[in-house]
Amino acid sequence: MAVELEDIDDPHFKPDFRRANGAPMVMDENGKNQRLSRPSGWGHVLDDENALVNWKLNRAIEGVAKDRALQARAAAAKEDDRGTWKELREAAINAGRGDQAADIGTALHAMSERWEDPDDDFRPGEPYESHLTQYTLELERLGLVSEYTEVHMVNMEWRAAGTADRLYRLSRDLIAPTGEIVPAGSLVMGDLKTGKSLNFSAPGYSVQLAIYAGSRLYDVLNDEFLDTPEINQDWGLLVHMPSDRPECEILWVSLEAGRWGAYLVAEVRKWRKNWRSGEHALSSILAPEAAEMGEVISIEEADAEWIARNAEWCVKRLDCIRDNPDARKRLQILWPEDIPPKDLREGKLNLVQMMDAMKLISRIEAEFSLGFVEGQPTTGTTKGEIKNIPPSLFEVES
Repeated sequence: MAVELEDIDDPHFKPDFRRANGAPMVMDENGKNQRLSRPSGWGHVLDDENALVNWKLNRAIEGVAKDRALQARAAAAKEDDRGTWKELREAAINAGRGDQAADIGTALHAMSERWEDPDDDFRPGEPYESHLTQYTLELERLGLVSEYTEVHMVNMEWRAAGTADRLYRLSRDLIAPTGEIVPAGSLVMGDLKTGKSLNFSAPGYSVQLAIYAGSRLYDVLNDEFLDTPEINQDWGLLVHMPSDRPECEILWVSLEAGRWGAYLVAEVRKWRKNWRSGEHALSSILAPEAAEMGEVISIEEADAEWIARNAEWCVKRLDCIRDNPDARKRLQILWPEDIPPKDLREGKLNLVQMMDAMKLISRIEAEFSLGFVEGQPTTGTTKGEIKNIPPSLFEVES
């Protein structure tokens, strides 16, 4: 993020992490740029989204039903225009629930920062002052003092960086759910939520708090880590200040559970990455008759040979598709992002990518009634006949 002197002097300027496609960028202690993820998104994998998805569907249906403009935009949208459909989904959900609810929650969150600033005589008026007053009363009841507000933090263990809502200093002892005493003077991570309910995302919140609690303070203007005080690693605090009613409740969150969740999320991400890279790709079955016709080759060798032979034929078919402007345009729209055309031409795709490419090519040829392209490889190999690819894998999708 380029920072100008006049921006720093601006009282409304709020520095933030440098970004790369929305992801925070930090400089590690070896002077190397690192692209990290955001703690707020880490725990989504663990959330039970069934109720949330149903709620979103209900709101979207309601939004489209009462908004004729949305109906018209949906009727005009092309089936394969992913960007437009994403915008329409978000617009429909917001129309169904009312944009106002989400906007009020965001604004109330921002108000709380000004409300706690001792140098700001901020008075928001009703109904918001009632919400913030309840927040203050709950802090006083528990003896919590906001020592850090909206603070930038980086956790290199989990490769995550973001802005933590609060770090609270305990002015009196508190009793944790296990019966242990969290002593006065402890610094405890806090997260402020303004949604109507915590039911949908509580597991994710615990992961987020655990990642922040294990983080270090970070100077986003100078791209460097700062000395970080000791933060309690057993418990975090979830502050629920719902925007639809003047209430506030502060809840304990187990950071041990959050770290376990972070570990599970990391494993799921690794598992998905391995599938995308082809490491766990589906493998073809070596036909029994191959052993009778010559040397038996490994599945990996059979896959590689089959990919190499079919890649050349696919390139010829793609050249024919490009001769048809409409077919070429359709191909460009539907071509998968994870299959680089250069890798196809060089025969460097994995088995799943090759299958996906051939299915799409067959679909385009059928859709535009393109003729058969000579050069289809035979099923035989120099080391034995391999009939390892079931025809159903290449059936054209309707």
